[in-house]
Amino acid sequence: MTAAQPKTSRPLGLFLVVMLMFGIITSLNGMAPLATYGLGAIFYLAIAIVLFLVPAALVASELGTTYQRDGGVYTWVSEAFGPTAGFVATWLQWLQNIIFWTVVLTGSAAMLAVSLGWTDGAENRLYSAAVVLGTIWLITALSLFGLRSSGLIGTVGTIAGTILPGALLIAFAVGYILDDQPNNLVGPAADLIPDLSDPANVTFGLAAILVFAGIEVMAARIRDIRTPERTYPRATLISVLMIAALIVPATLAISIMVPADDISITSGIVQAMNAGVDHVWHLGWLVPLAAIAIYLDAIGEIAGWMAATPAAMATAAREGHLPRKLAAENARNTARPVLIGQAVVGSSISLLFIFQPSVSSMFWLLSALLVQLYVLMYAMMFAAALRLRRTQPDVPRPFRIPGGRPGIWLVCGIGIVFSAAAIIVGFIPPAGLGEATAISHTIVLVAAVVLCTVAPMAISRRERARSNPVPRS
Repeated sequence: MTAAQPKTSRPLGLFLVVMLMFGIITSLNGMAPLATYGLGAIFYLAIAIVLFLVPAALVASELGTTYQRDGGVYTWVSEAFGPTAGFVATWLQWLQNIIFWTVVLTGSAAMLAVSLGWTDGAENRLYSAAVVLGTIWLITALSLFGLRSSGLIGTVGTIAGTILPGALLIAFAVGYILDDQPNNLVGPAADLIPDLSDPANVTFGLAAILVFAGIEVMAARIRDIRTPERTYPRATLISVLMIAALIVPATLAISIMVPADDISITSGIVQAMNAGVDHVWHLGWLVPLAAIAIYLDAIGEIAGWMAATPAAMATAAREGHLPRKLAAENARNTARPVLIGQAVVGSSISLLFIFQPSVSSMFWLLSALLVQLYVLMYAMMFAAALRLRRTQPDVPRPFRIPGGRPGIWLVCGIGIVFSAAAIIVGFIPPAGLGEATAISHTIVLVAAVVLCTVAPMAISRRERARSNPVPRS
């Protein structure tokens, strides 16, 4: 491993780390697909929290405080399985993040359009591509000012775009119930456990993973955190509690106010707020403001990702997996070449909307792809934690997963099994697609996952061969 990079002159305290973590992980955009299951959304969210979020949080806390070097997942997997495996893991994390930008911004664009009365805008491909493209470059420009700038953007986005709209949504639902409005938790939406015999239902429920992905991301900037051995685990715990307290009731609020069959997967939140103001509160002017706030949330969330994942890629570049020029950092400790490069990649993905038959079809394909890539990375992270406990038992661990050896086997075993199951069922197309579309969805998804996994190995091999050419005999 290379020497650790110097800490920033103004390390982040608990509040900013919590805001960045909460902002990175939490997205109101992921609630609408789950809300179509009514009470069943509670089942999916509980499964995701217990079998995914909690194990990932525990593992990230142990590894992040044990290996206090920039790089996060790259450092952990490299320590366990070698630098090439570490690069594959951080590549998967980085690439799914770029795909995620398009998914979350597509939802935000749809909500803005619907809130302003332009219902056709939710499926307007040029409009969606323009919003995604413009926002990516706006956040990239803001992120060049450094980590503290990203932290402040993330804090504003978290409070104004996640907490306040989420609380407003819950308040609307309470008012809706007290006003004796029709209860939409009827039929299948009234079932706490969905029909799991339908594989498409399981695939659709994997959207719950997207709501909780990213708990490990801030470890990539562990040296920029004040007293990380205390702050990082505390920030992780607080973030997990905040996420559960907001997401579960807010998702249920959508189910209460909008019939399951009418919920739009891209603009369901605005539909619920419209129902609230139409039937109870009569404050229609709040809906566009809430949609703008959720768009700010997307900005804050992406700013948090941009603060962390480029640092991991820059670390990989310093160790020879990418061109050395990508390792450069500016005076604000920001990996500028990676930031610019990923903005170009993200822009290219957003332009795919123009060539898709509908915004929704593209939304689901990208959502499925980023879940597959991310759970692959998580499987590697869980396996790395297990291996490092065995191969490096004497390394000081400021935070340990409770329960000794049985404890870490239980936590990592649950995480690995859940990740493997998510990968398998993730290839099943969601319900509602035509036969031809479903087949092409699966073929494209399989090809994309294979390509995205093989590409980093090929890139790393090429760069290492260029750096260490074999001498001629």
